[in-house]
Amino acid sequence: MAYSDVIFSALDFTAAGDLSDEQYTFVSRTTGKTVDQTGAGEAAVGVLWNAPAAAGRAATVVVKGRPHVYVGTGGVSDGDAIASDADGQAVPADTNDVVIGIALADAGAGELVQIDLLADPQYTSA
Repeated sequence: MAYSDVIFSALDFTAAGDLSDEQYTFVSRTTGKTVDQTGAGEAAVGVLWNAPAAAGRAATVVVKGRPHVYVGTGGVSDGDAIASDADGQAVPADTNDVVIGIALADAGAGELVQIDLLADPQYTSA
């Protein structure tokens, strides 16, 4: 897949478990520098850029910029405030969800969409 305008900063973390199926999804800190899949409506440290296959392996996380992330059920539209679903995928933010980013294009479920990732602190949708 070709990527254009991919501008970001990434940091190294440690995977809390097998995240080999979670590449390009939102992740959150569990403890210290350990990350796991972000839950529905929760804050994220960023987007997982690699696919660590076991706990303790290096997890590269995009923490700033315009990464691509998988889209959850229902799709997203350009300009949507983005939150995480239960699978760490991008969905339009609902009331009380933590807004993680802004969609930069339309995309359907299962597709990758580029987002403008919000750095900490993220905010809660009203």
